[in-house]
Amino acid sequence: MDFEEKVGVLLITSFLALSLISLSKAQYESPPYPINASISQPISISISDQLKKGIWFTNGTQKITQYPITNVTIENNATHNYAGPSEGTLYNISAGDNTINVSIYMMLCDNLMNSTFNAWINLTYDEGDGGQGMFFGNGTTATAPTLTTTAAWSFSAIDTYTLIAPNVDRLTTRHFRFWLDPWPNNAPSVIYNTTFKIRAVDYTQPPGTGSC
Repeated sequence: MDFEEKVGVLLITSFLALSLISLSKAQYESPPYPINASISQPISISISDQLKKGIWFTNGTQKITQYPITNVTIENNATHNYAGPSEGTLYNISAGDNTINVSIYMMLCDNLMNSTFNAWINLTYDEGDGGQGMFFGNGTTATAPTLTTTAAWSFSAIDTYTLIAPNVDRLTTRHFRFWLDPWPNNAPSVIYNTTFKIRAVDYTQPPGTGSC
């Protein structure tokens, strides 16, 4: 290749390089624009018939039949804590065929009350008697729930949702037992009543507020 040909190739190569540089600069990039979606997963649970009937506290370690509580310094059973096969509990809540795990909460609508005599039994936690108030235990089998008289297994307030079973997988069941150590210890000898509610939510969400 003679000199003139070499110069011609060099000029062509330089021209192509400059063209590529020009093309690389011929562009536009936008600022970021949003992409958004909102998901609301449907949730279902099934509450056992016995739990729907209510939580009836009986005397001491009695079961099935409700008797008046005579010792207000111990943890007294709910009637169906040990009423099932192998003395398992009949209080349970099952998660439905959900696509998301759920957390289960319970709200006490009020303390146990007798409006006729303006008398009450507190269900919220107190440190007296080694821990008193209403307690719960949970487990993955009917015989698993055990009594623990600490604040973590009690109710800190009424009319507020308390977490009783976190992160429950689809089609699984949590079993519960309940106990009552009444306070004040000088509560009069009458019948007391209140109500409770159950709420299940997406396990990533707070329970929100409720009202009875």
